Amino acid sequence: MSALSGWYPAPENTTAAAPNRCRSAGPLIGREAQHREIEAAVSRLSEGRSALVEISGDPGIGKTAVLAEVTRIAQAAGAAVFTGRPHPADGDLAFGAIVDALDGPLSATMRSVRPEGLTTVHGDVLAAVFPSLAAGGCAPPEAAAPRRAGHAVRMLLETLAASRPIALVLDDLHHADAGTIDVVSRLLSTPPRAPVLLAFAHRPRQASPRLRAAADTARELTRLHLEPLAESDALALIDEDLPVRWRRDLYRASEGNPGYLAALTDLLDGGPPGIDEADIAPVPPWFASGVTAEVARLSDTSRLVVAACSVLGDPLTVPLVAAVAELDEDDAYPAIDEIASHDLIRLVAGTGRFGFRHPLVRRAVYHGVSPGWRLAAHARVARLLTGGRTPAVATEMPAGMPVERAVERAPHVTRIATSRDRTAVALLAVAADEIEATCPRRAAQWRRAALDLLPGDDDDHPDGRVGLLLALGRACVSAGQPEPASDALGEALRSLPPGVSGLRTTVVAERAHLLHAVGRSGEARVLVRAELAHTRHEADRAILSYEQAWLETASGDPAVACDDAARACRMADRLGLRLLGCAARGTLAVAAVLSATPSAGGLGELPRAAAVLGALTDDELAARPDAPLWIGWAALLLERPHDAIRHLDRAVAVSRSTGRWAVECQALVARVMALCAGDRLAAAQESADEAAQAAWLSGSTALRSYAQAARCLVAARVGDLDTLRRRLAASGPPVVRGWPGALATEMVAEARLAAGDPDGCRSLLDIAGDDRAAGPTVRRYELLARAALDAGRPDVASRWATAAEALAARFDSPVPAAVALLARAQVLAATDAAAEAVAGAKAAFEAAATLDAAGLAWDAARARGVAEAANRCGREQPVLTGPAARPTSATDMTAAVTEHVVTESLMPSGPPGGLPGAALLTERERQIARLVSEGLKNREIADRLYVTQKTVEMHLSRIFAKLGVSNRVGVARALYATSAKS
Repeated sequence: MSALSGWYPAPENTTAAAPNRCRSAGPLIGREAQHREIEAAVSRLSEGRSALVEISGDPGIGKTAVLAEVTRIAQAAGAAVFTGRPHPADGDLAFGAIVDALDGPLSATMRSVRPEGLTTVHGDVLAAVFPSLAAGGCAPPEAAAPRRAGHAVRMLLETLAASRPIALVLDDLHHADAGTIDVVSRLLSTPPRAPVLLAFAHRPRQASPRLRAAADTARELTRLHLEPLAESDALALIDEDLPVRWRRDLYRASEGNPGYLAALTDLLDGGPPGIDEADIAPVPPWFASGVTAEVARLSDTSRLVVAACSVLGDPLTVPLVAAVAELDEDDAYPAIDEIASHDLIRLVAGTGRFGFRHPLVRRAVYHGVSPGWRLAAHARVARLLTGGRTPAVATEMPAGMPVERAVERAPHVTRIATSRDRTAVALLAVAADEIEATCPRRAAQWRRAALDLLPGDDDDHPDGRVGLLLALGRACVSAGQPEPASDALGEALRSLPPGVSGLRTTVVAERAHLLHAVGRSGEARVLVRAELAHTRHEADRAILSYEQAWLETASGDPAVACDDAARACRMADRLGLRLLGCAARGTLAVAAVLSATPSAGGLGELPRAAAVLGALTDDELAARPDAPLWIGWAALLLERPHDAIRHLDRAVAVSRSTGRWAVECQALVARVMALCAGDRLAAAQESADEAAQAAWLSGSTALRSYAQAARCLVAARVGDLDTLRRRLAASGPPVVRGWPGALATEMVAEARLAAGDPDGCRSLLDIAGDDRAAGPTVRRYELLARAALDAGRPDVASRWATAAEALAARFDSPVPAAVALLARAQVLAATDAAAEAVAGAKAAFEAAATLDAAGLAWDAARARGVAEAANRCGREQPVLTGPAARPTSATDMTAAVTEHVVTESLMPSGPPGGLPGAALLTERERQIARLVSEGLKNREIADRLYVTQKTVEMHLSRIFAKLGVSNRVGVARALYATSAKS
């Protein structure tokens, strides 16, 4: 999505790409009150009166966007609009903004005919103001007296407005020259006696006292001071595909300023800079160019001082700034005053210290400083922070130095320390340990710097290097940098001898997880297999056998994984490794289901593993959060959604507390599937958003694809086709491979079917079926049957139903058989024969009873909808007649899911009394339900009711739950049935 160029436009002299994470959600989001004030001011023109509008606020707050709205409204009212602003390239050109606005458009008019009402004296003054009107003997523009110029411009506007209203729109008047300020002040004190609108914008902290005084004393001036956006308004500007918590973090980091928000969102591809930024991370080029232009307006001394400020960082004290800039304090104070007057830095209230107006501004200034001077400045800071000692000793960390001082010195030490400086290495390690929990990216950066200081052939301290590599890997994992983390652990493995028990196995296991997360599963399996061949310690062999089992399950051969997982279970039991045994049993159960060999022995031991997990505390689970994950996955595959959610909740809590983003993402996606199975769509939506957040934090493209698939599934189940199509267009085919990739593919395939693309659904499922690790599943066959019916191929659908029945027969559980029966029921319901339709209805009702008992509310509702549709088709006197009498596709039958809610159910256990859910709707919910029935989309409903789109979605999820329906069609039918009954 494109940036909001109206909020913070790129300077005209830059070709930098605009940010792509902010979006325009409508005119002047969060500025509705200002919009009304502008309309009122413009309406004065139609009455023949003048209007004055002042727009003020901080840099990036949206003044230019509001001025653009002034221009739009004025043009719509029939006014001739002239816009101008001072330009740095004009130097000291007098009346710069006035000339920019009026010189070109008016020159032709003035040369062809003098407007009535302008005297020769006025013409001479105007010729002195506007270069294009100057004759050979006229005085230069600077010679025009300010008062005479202001009066002449006022008379010019009055004369031109006699035939058509005029709007003079001036931006950036905090940079305006004295002549422009004099003209604007004159217009403010003596407004034109004609339909003339003067609208101007400025930064109050930088505006001249003369302009502020004129605005303060002006009569009938509409003053619009722009404050930071409210959170709800700011969130509407951010790409809603970003995780909700990240969007809120971005809002807090931007302080509600749209310009800073656009800059922060432009930096998100590599992680969350600005929320957890690396040390002095770069800023977008378009933002940097704007700050560079501000710095260019300073004097030479002030530019030197602001460069020193950027090296130091907040908070700033004048003596320290002067020392870094190598100036006397007496020279530094005036420079600080100048920099503050340009609003690059601000005085911290109640202190004698200063700070940049925003961290992004500091970063932009820093990267504009020449690198040689910047490096020398860092050396001076490091020396000053150690009491003025020589630079050679500046990196020493004296015994007992506070950790806070180490953190303060670390950014400078990383830039000036030299190779083999072990004291610098120690300081950086201490500083990284201190900030890793809150700023993992910066901690990773400092650890890399420490490693660079150690020679690669240092045999005297190999343990120290290995320790740094392991710490770097840990920091990179927390920072969402899986590739660098894997590389660090790989280098550490090369330094660890094969005989090192415990530590080496732990590193191998961790690296295998990282390799798998970045799509290098084959390499991970080779690594674990090779390590297992050289390991003799039984505990290590148990761990590695488990690692090999889950890798084979996720991306290899589930049948092979059964043997590895069973071996890991036996060794874990013998050694008393309860947590490892639970993880291995969960993996064994998943592998048994995927390989369609329930006799492998894993399914019967799941209750035992679940009981063991239930007896462990979260602190004990922290050592292996993947144990509840695998148990939850197994319960999900065995169609036990309630059990799955219980274990997945623990996996989410434990992995989140330990920064295991990959485990958290996988557990949340599995939780989405379990919640969708139980028709708990509001909770599923929340989990899908959280999964997207964890995927972004992990840095794994595969996990992002996995989370996006879950969001597609939720959108399909909710019935929000606009969101669904947008998510499908943004996501594309899942990039994750293996069994998790098959799950993601099935979710996207179902979403494509819901969006009316059965061929796309089938092609995705064909890809999933080609993956050996995916294994055949009854659900995949049922989905293929639905897609075939939608494509008008009942013969193909029948073959898939037969395949589902054959596979379900391998399992003792009644649920796979019920899913297969649902597939068959849909095929029977789509035939022309009445007898087969009746058989289909009977099969669907039977499937619904089993699915309901298992807690699979969504599938049970589908089955009842199919049963009702098939039953109608099999009646001698069908309820429906004509073309609508028979469902012609799986989509039609899925839509019929809701009919059992709005008609008298044929199920003996059906709820009596018709539609109790409709009576539970609140007034607002009934209002939204009526608009949904009229066919309005969420955004249109939000505009109609003056609420946010998120509010509509929240109410809609509650409406679905209360009515017992799963899409918008069901809402319409429920309301119609309610009105019919009443």
